Amino acid sequence: MNENKIYIFQHIPKTAGSTLQSILKKQYDSEELYIANRGEMMISKLNDLSKNEWEKIKCLNGHVLFGIHEHLSNRPFEYYTMLRDPVEHVISEYYFILRKPNNLSHNIVKNMSFEEFITSEQFKGRTSNRQTFFVSGGVQNDINLAKKNLENYYAVVGITEMFEESLYLIVQELGWKNYRYKKRNVTIKRPLREDFPEEVIEIIMKNNKLDIELYNFGMQLMEEKIQNLSPESKKNMEHFIANTEKK
Repeated sequence: MNENKIYIFQHIPKTAGSTLQSILKKQYDSEELYIANRGEMMISKLNDLSKNEWEKIKCLNGHVLFGIHEHLSNRPFEYYTMLRDPVEHVISEYYFILRKPNNLSHNIVKNMSFEEFITSEQFKGRTSNRQTFFVSGGVQNDINLAKKNLENYYAVVGITEMFEESLYLIVQELGWKNYRYKKRNVTIKRPLREDFPEEVIEIIMKNNKLDIELYNFGMQLMEEKIQNLSPESKKNMEHFIANTEKK
């Protein structure tokens, strides 16, 4: 690991980022880890740092778009993120808002059916190619830029549905020791994908064609990374998955 490098953990909402954040807090002291929910909050926070504070930073985490590295005073950097099946991503977002009365959108969404939510222009930013938006750096609908960013700037592209495998790759990359976890911010008692009419699923898929392409590309990158592991590392990964106790 490069001691001067900053590790940017981009938390795309509803992709197991809260669980990953709980693990990050075990790796870094408070002055080494900077967390902000929004990119503008992170930028403001970084701009207020003294030279001494800058030297202590090792990791950034939050709902930040690709490009936050431009505010790192020329420090070397690596990105990490998690991608999620786009259909599951949208379903999770709706039911997460419903069960959170303190969510800013709760009072509106609680009066909307799921079908109304996924076809609403008001919530299009949450239900249509949201992951591509984050990874492209906020460039609307630029799937090629998003894929290029993943390939060139992300040390590990994790997959929510393969969380243990993703975590293993991150642990190997960064040399983490304490990676025990329990799932955080999980939407409980949420309908399953198969509980929805096929025409509803088709609407989500139509609205998320770019995210589906990005997800498949991220899966490809992850599978290639796993295939490139040594035989010993692959055995270690199997042991890791079987024995990572959720605490």
